[in-house]
Amino acid sequence: MRDDVSPATDPESHLLQVATSWEVVGRRPEEFSPEARAEMLARHPRLGFGAEFLACFEDQARRKPDSATAASVGNDVAGRIAANPLEDRRPA
Repeated sequence: MRDDVSPATDPESHLLQVATSWEVVGRRPEEFSPEARAEMLARHPRLGFGAEFLACFEDQARRKPDSATAASVGNDVAGRIAANPLEDRRPA
């Protein structure tokens, strides 16, 4: 999850990148208030999202060892997913 999409150049892709990075690995938490986090978790409980997402990533990495997914797995995406504060259900 890199920060290489400029909001001025492609606002929709930038928004998707920011939201996905927050959802998957908890990046840029300062951009989301504790109230937004609590509301999101109340409406959409994680229900094992991190573990399921990681399992899919690891499966793809095994099938495509030269992919960006495999590189992410090799660069400890599992640790970043586990450290995601959203996995902790308590508001920030």
